[in-house]
Amino acid sequence: MLPERNVRIASALCYLPFASVMVGLITLLKFPHQPFAVYHVRQGFALFLVWFLSLILLSLEVWIGLLFWLVLLFFSFKSASAAWFGREASFPGIRLIARSIPVEAIYSHLTGNHFPR
Repeated sequence: MLPERNVRIASALCYLPFASVMVGLITLLKFPHQPFAVYHVRQGFALFLVWFLSLILLSLEVWIGLLFWLVLLFFSFKSASAAWFGREASFPGIRLIARSIPVEAIYSHLTGNHFPR
């Protein structure tokens, strides 16, 4: 079953480069009961971490950093379009990072409530 339109839009916006943390936090607070949205919040946070690490790579070697940025931009677009169409797209390295992000603890810290199951 396809998630509702608002959940798909919020999930797709979680992949905006360098805005994914704010959009992800808003999505997490608005749709904590939607596993689809929480999945994309995790993926967006993980992709943000990789974007941040790419800044270091860019400062060390410009051409490799730019190539890495293009690859990340492609992954962001592909993930956002998957979320828009109601699918869960993930990539091996990002999936590993995403699993370790404690969105339940983030939600609990921000709201003072337990994460809804």
